[in-house]
Amino acid sequence: SSFEVAILDPACTCALPSCIMGPRASVALAACSTVMFGGALVQGANSSDARPAMCEANPGCRGLGGDCCPAPDGNMLNCCFEPGRTAACSDWLGCVGLSGECCSDAPGGPWLACCGEEAPTEQPPHDIVPPTEVPPPKSPYTNNYEGGNPLGIQVVVSRSSNYFIILGDWGKAGSPGVCQRAVAEMMNDYIRGQKASGKNLLFVASVGDNFYWSGITPGAWETSWAEPYGTNHPDSPLFNVPWLAVLGNHDYGNSDAYAFCPSAQGVPLASVAGQSYGHGQFNADKNPERPANTRHYWMPDYNYHYEIPEASLEVIAIDTNYLDIHNLGGDARGNAVAFNMCGGIDSVRSFMSDVAMAGQDLLRERARLGTAKTVLIIQHYPGAC
Repeated sequence: SSFEVAILDPACTCALPSCIMGPRASVALAACSTVMFGGALVQGANSSDARPAMCEANPGCRGLGGDCCPAPDGNMLNCCFEPGRTAACSDWLGCVGLSGECCSDAPGGPWLACCGEEAPTEQPPHDIVPPTEVPPPKSPYTNNYEGGNPLGIQVVVSRSSNYFIILGDWGKAGSPGVCQRAVAEMMNDYIRGQKASGKNLLFVASVGDNFYWSGITPGAWETSWAEPYGTNHPDSPLFNVPWLAVLGNHDYGNSDAYAFCPSAQGVPLASVAGQSYGHGQFNADKNPERPANTRHYWMPDYNYHYEIPEASLEVIAIDTNYLDIHNLGGDARGNAVAFNMCGGIDSVRSFMSDVAMAGQDLLRERARLGTAKTVLIIQHYPGAC
């Protein structure tokens, strides 16, 4: 049995093989910029040129030889996608809390897993027992949310008759826009066709940059989400369809200033288990000001998982915006005010580092405890999952 996956995702198509795990995925895509059809990268009118795989063509991989997207050993190196990032461990999500460099010229080639250590050495003889690996430190941030299937997503008996849609970078400042409406129309037409064929839409997975340019504003729920996509209109194919969402860099910034420093508020939007919350997109238990007709837009925390046991499907959402601190809110024009309100960029970096570490904690926990046949990991940056 299998799922059919429809992907409208300019931001994460490069990460698709490592983000979606299952027996088979039949992929249909449509968007106004870079999209993928049958595994081939296609450039739209609004997209930039696809970056080649060679290390020398990727600023974050300068000094490394060969191809890094993926590397010869099959690994997808994050540095391929992040121009301007240095080799320092502090610039890499997987190296949070470590020192030194993780993108270096070791004798055997690039080595990313040994930050703060010496270059790899020969393996010990088989009669020598290596020391037990020390588990990574746990994040001081706690992911507070209800697991399971709290929205009651319904599944049809035939597993292969269920599907989900992946959508990314769908927001727009001054919404709705021409491209946004075009994507929404494609989505609705696709869902109508699938329904006519007996297919059941489970949810829309949103991989970030949901509300532009520097975070959500109160009116954006209607103008950027409900109105263009028809999420609250009874005649729309997307009426009351759950959206399982994660945050991108444009979901932070001056318009939602305490999203990346909730403890800096005089009075937080909410406090759960002693932890302050201040993000405008979070569920009502963490943002009581959120409109009541947005409950099917699901974001219980920065990191969370969602299980649909009847379909043997699990979604894991993780926040990886620690990778792009300077571009939260787009650039300085979209983050300078918020950074100042939060006590400076170092305070923001510290909080986002804790959130990122909590996301990695969640991934390890679900790898240990999860039982679903299909696992969908959603986050905003290609190659970062």
